[in-house]
Amino acid sequence: MAFGSDFQIRISGRFPGAEGQLVRLMEYNDLISFREKEVAAAQVDEQGHFSFTFSRFQPRFMFFRIDHARMGFFVEPGKDYFFEFDPVAFFQLDDSRNPYLDPWYFRFNLSGTGAELNHQIDAFEDMLNEFVLENFRLIHSGRNRNLLLEFRQQTDSIFGEIDNEFFREYYEYKYAYYNRIGSVERIPDQMRRYVLNRPVLYHNTQYMNFFHVAFDQYLVSGSRSITIWDLRHTINELNSYHALMDSLGKDTLLRNEVIRELVMLKGLQDLHSNPDYRRSHVEDILSYVAYNSKFPEHRTIAENILFSKRHLAPGQPAPSFSSKNQQGELLNIPEDFNGKFVFIGFWATWCETCLMEFAALQPIYQKHKDDFVFIHISTDRHRNRYEAFVAAGAVPGIHLHYNGDFRMLDAYRIRSMPTYVILDEHGRVLDYPARRPSDGLMVFFDWLMFQKQRQSRP
Repeated sequence: MAFGSDFQIRISGRFPGAEGQLVRLMEYNDLISFREKEVAAAQVDEQGHFSFTFSRFQPRFMFFRIDHARMGFFVEPGKDYFFEFDPVAFFQLDDSRNPYLDPWYFRFNLSGTGAELNHQIDAFEDMLNEFVLENFRLIHSGRNRNLLLEFRQQTDSIFGEIDNEFFREYYEYKYAYYNRIGSVERIPDQMRRYVLNRPVLYHNTQYMNFFHVAFDQYLVSGSRSITIWDLRHTINELNSYHALMDSLGKDTLLRNEVIRELVMLKGLQDLHSNPDYRRSHVEDILSYVAYNSKFPEHRTIAENILFSKRHLAPGQPAPSFSSKNQQGELLNIPEDFNGKFVFIGFWATWCETCLMEFAALQPIYQKHKDDFVFIHISTDRHRNRYEAFVAAGAVPGIHLHYNGDFRMLDAYRIRSMPTYVILDEHGRVLDYPARRPSDGLMVFFDWLMFQKQRQSRP
């Protein structure tokens, strides 16, 4: 009989130099949408320590989010983990290094009862990666099918006796992935061997990597039994989950209902942005799965795909956040600006493009300052640089600093600088990512004001 403590996972660590920094423990809610979920968060204390305790019922891949960096590892129920990070002086980190193009990575040593699985996977990956780098062309072209088989014999002699179910599955599907890339086996043979009569390993990263490469663009180009006409008819005309599932069932490799629905979800995720398919109908079918699928994992995946496709889409509520302005007043965005359009720009002093866009914004501000609220959010690590820039008074509007709020940056999907978003008078997303001031923003603002005036006429 299992007890709650059998599933408890304990993570602790020491990170010299990171005192006061927020450590977020994250996981992917599923490995189709890759929606990130925050499991726990803790601040590094004055002695450089942090810790979490939580429960999971099966092994999972997780990762830390610290500042702009992310560091991944695997956890198992009932295990404990201790992370000893190399010292880092956060206040000395180079702000001119673009963290979106060249992200940080903080090195650590891992110990504890859960370290063994991670060390085994790392050792296997190091050995395999060295082999693949030396032989990539031969593997990818499939010109030497015995090459991978011979190498596997070597790794079997090292890792073949490891008695850990998660590792064994990880190991097997890592080779399945390269077998697929190198065309070592016929696709139907691979499907029968690795997929059709076996359970879906939703949280094993290598199983899902194999699944992705095996069914990449499968609905539109990978299956000989599924026609484009069938897809368009069942989605665009019938708007029917059942008709689509029946159509996919023509493919003998998709007779298994679990695999068929999972392949359908992956396909719908891709078709959502395809102009040949009605987006609203794709979302309708995803919604049906989210509420009605017999498989709980598929309900979660469908819900996550819908979230990722709708988040920050026009008409959706803008993520709320609070921040203090230069005068120390707490602003709640977008709630405090109800009734006005809001233009938000994320920028940094190290970003030359951002500074050039400020110059292009000046005439737009002068013309539309009565109708729009202009909010500039600096992501500078060194706040003194932001404050010196704002003190010069060259850029009008409301100036805020992100103040280490990476949840807010995640909510607005900030992945590059500058990034802009425009909200309507009700706090809903109007345009994201919005055009830059130098790229027709004035014309867009003029058009918005024209539409507003036209709607207000009796």
